[in-house]
Amino acid sequence: MEYAKLFRKTDILSNDVAKKAEEELNETPERRATSIQELRDLLDSGLCSDCYRDQQISEHFCGTSDLFLCGFLRAKKYDVQKAYELLDSYLKFRERYPDLTSELSIDSVRPALERGYPRVLPARDNEGRIVFLFSIGSWDATEVPFDDVLRAYIYLLEALLENAENQVSGFVIVENFQQYTISQAMSLKPSDLQKMVSMLQGAFPIRFKGVHFLYQPWYFSWTYALVRPFMKTKMTERVHIHGSNLEKFHQVLDPCTLPPDFGGNGPEFSPLEMITLLEKIADL
Repeated sequence: MEYAKLFRKTDILSNDVAKKAEEELNETPERRATSIQELRDLLDSGLCSDCYRDQQISEHFCGTSDLFLCGFLRAKKYDVQKAYELLDSYLKFRERYPDLTSELSIDSVRPALERGYPRVLPARDNEGRIVFLFSIGSWDATEVPFDDVLRAYIYLLEALLENAENQVSGFVIVENFQQYTISQAMSLKPSDLQKMVSMLQGAFPIRFKGVHFLYQPWYFSWTYALVRPFMKTKMTERVHIHGSNLEKFHQVLDPCTLPPDFGGNGPEFSPLEMITLLEKIADL
């Protein structure tokens, strides 16, 4: 089962990924251990702090695993203070959007996942990254509200971040705008799009390596104009708008791994295999 490799909970890195972590994140086993302890010391000190916010952060994260904390350190290239600030941002997102983050379970996100909102490629790409696929043109908000799509993303991200190799190698999102209608473009609210951008930048210990838009119509510019003000420069630099010319896109993602509706010549795949695996994980 291909998905088992993606969702396997482990803090072990293969030799190739350990080398990548050292080259890109300045990670060594010694630095990892030292930095985790420094971050735990910060959290411990918060319990005795006069600052109420530090107390909240400490109380929320003191009992978390080394693997969980390591994700925040990797996202900030082992700058312990910035990792602590990311913990704060992670908690703020949950406080601001409890409707997205509370009571997440496989059953609560099943309707979105069964319809492929989103899908996950069953194998990592050539750079070892997780690839999310979302056909926005086929999305029906009356069947699956926008918040339910975001909840499905969050559920998957939380599960995938329990794998150390996913923390190091990162994630890619591909959005297919075939059959995206003007009414869909006009129905998306700035507040909804702000939630999405907040999720992608600063709310998770995630290394997002690229966002690719395919087959977008001319009125896609309306949607992008609403999203762009919420995006940091680093994220805008990682957005790639391809239209129907997928030559550069296929230099990033091998078309043999992509289903036909995403410009590939690989096999179609069903989300049911992934859902079945997630059910088994939830039962453990």
